[in-house]
Amino acid sequence: MLNFLPAVRFADFLDILVVAFIIYWILLFVRGTRAVQMLLGLLILMGMFVLSRRLGMVTFQWLVGNFLGGLIIILVVIFQSEIRRGLAKVGQVPIFGRAPAVPKPDFLDELVKCVMRLADAKIGAILMIEREMGLEEHVEHGKKLDALFSYDLLASILSTKSPMHDGAVILRGDRVSAAGIILPVSAESSVVKTMGTRHRAAWGVSAESDAVSVVISEETGNVTVFHDRQMESASGAMELREILGRVFGKSGEENDSAE
Repeated sequence: MLNFLPAVRFADFLDILVVAFIIYWILLFVRGTRAVQMLLGLLILMGMFVLSRRLGMVTFQWLVGNFLGGLIIILVVIFQSEIRRGLAKVGQVPIFGRAPAVPKPDFLDELVKCVMRLADAKIGAILMIEREMGLEEHVEHGKKLDALFSYDLLASILSTKSPMHDGAVILRGDRVSAAGIILPVSAESSVVKTMGTRHRAAWGVSAESDAVSVVISEETGNVTVFHDRQMESASGAMELREILGRVFGKSGEENDSAE
């Protein structure tokens, strides 16, 4: 037993630790998504393959063996959405002290006022606040504006007489980057399966990126916030401000006070 200990190098211990951390991070990352069921299905299929070899089931073993032969390609095809999100999360790790982009408190206060006024008028809208991950792929499919954010601007964009009122609005910093953006509707999700197209589209973008989507229902005037694969409803201005402040953290207020 003692002779075995010198054979274990520090690199081996580090190797096991890194692999264990990666597996743990992947499990946390896919928790609560469809990827869990698909991963479980693959594990069951692999278990049946092992069992078929022990029982001598030649035909079933050949069929499943050929299917699992391209396992890497299968994983990439099935989990392409999760792989994209995972790589984007890795790319978000701060390097050389780079601080995350945080909207200023004044902007959040003005945003809350605008949202509640739109909600009172039952003007449906999707307002997407860009964070670390860029939304340029969506901006390119809308009307680029790059205009200073204000209620008057939003009201004119979302007016039923405006040709851009049906699309989403992307906010970058304290400016309206683009409007009239038609978002792709995501696949069925247990989170928004009972909701309309507007909410499902906002959920899809917030699930694929770190953007924060504020959705106003045209039928009820209810306000919903989608972020980090989560959904929160805001019944009033104070609750909406609390949600946005929690999502973006307190660093924005600290930076503003330091100035």
